[in-house]
Amino acid sequence: MTKQKVLIISATGVALFILGIIFLMNDVCSVDAWVRCRNIDESVGFIVTLLMYTIPVFIFSLLTYFLREETFRTWLRLTSWFIPVSMILVLVSSNRDIPGGGNLIPSASPQDLVGVFTWGLYILVSLVIIIWKYFATRRSK
Repeated sequence: MTKQKVLIISATGVALFILGIIFLMNDVCSVDAWVRCRNIDESVGFIVTLLMYTIPVFIFSLLTYFLREETFRTWLRLTSWFIPVSMILVLVSSNRDIPGGGNLIPSASPQDLVGVFTWGLYILVSLVIIIWKYFATRRSK
């Protein structure tokens, strides 16, 4: 996959993420269709949880767009397996609310916590890999 394709795909994901957040924040559900709309809200919330990975992918693809190809390829190898594994972890984690809310995030589900944890881990590992590869390629030239 090229730098440009990764950038376009991740920018599209960020746009869909923002649209999902806007949908959830506008409280579109009316009293008449509460049950049907609640299911839609839960589905959109789940999709937004999965799309949150597009934010760091977009930022890092933008950053690596201006770096050497070796740096981009190393980061892309991490991304190509880390993001699917993270999404699977979110999918298999329980969606039941923690009684009394979470300690870190009030009324967060385990699914949300797994998503935030893997998101943060991805950001940290990506930063380390990009910085390491950037300096490694500069020394070798």
